[in-house]
Amino acid sequence: MKKLFTVGLVTLCLSSCVSTSYMVTDNEVGTKTGVAKAKPFKKNADFSIEAACRNGGITKVGTVEVKSKTFLIFTTVTTTVTGE
Repeated sequence: MKKLFTVGLVTLCLSSCVSTSYMVTDNEVGTKTGVAKAKPFKKNADFSIEAACRNGGITKVGTVEVKSKTFLIFTTVTTTVTGE
């Protein structure tokens, strides 16, 4: 039982989540949302602001949010863009 608890505690300590928001222009927040995500071991992962704009059909960027989730050595990055 102690080993299981120790493994769980170590896993929890090696996990993290970071979220950062940016106001990149003076444009309105807008009604459209675009998301670009990069998952572990994905060959051509494109999580750029440009990719998120393409996915949401956004031409005027209002805000950008970048989330990074790490579990042990596996990181997932998600970029969310809002605008018009």
